[in-house]
Amino acid sequence: MAVTAPLTDVEARALIAGETVLAFVARHSLSEGDEFAIAAGRTARDDEIKPAYRRWIGSPLPDGEWTAVVEAVHPAALLDPVSGASRHVTTHAGDGDLVVLRVYDETGAPVLSDAAFEARVRSVEGALTR
Repeated sequence: MAVTAPLTDVEARALIAGETVLAFVARHSLSEGDEFAIAAGRTARDDEIKPAYRRWIGSPLPDGEWTAVVEAVHPAALLDPVSGASRHVTTHAGDGDLVVLRVYDETGAPVLSDAAFEARVRSVEGALTR
């Protein structure tokens, strides 16, 4: 797990809670199959996070160890700004990559069931423009 992904506290918490299956990262910083421990690299700013998720700004992550596996990587510019807006917690998609992440707890169990994860992935993929 030498790979790291700079996530804000809110992005990390949303992934752990199963609220989202995606994050925005620097272009070409992650590849499919990469695995990393989820940690909050920094505290999000109010203007970066949608109002519904601002309650998590500065909150500690739940106890436990969480791992993410990159299932897919897409240029963030492919996410449609209208239909893709409900798929993430940030106020804008960014200009790097959109990564689809499967999150596991410390026992190795996935945070979302297979059916729930697959539904969220289809939702993200449906919001990508080609």
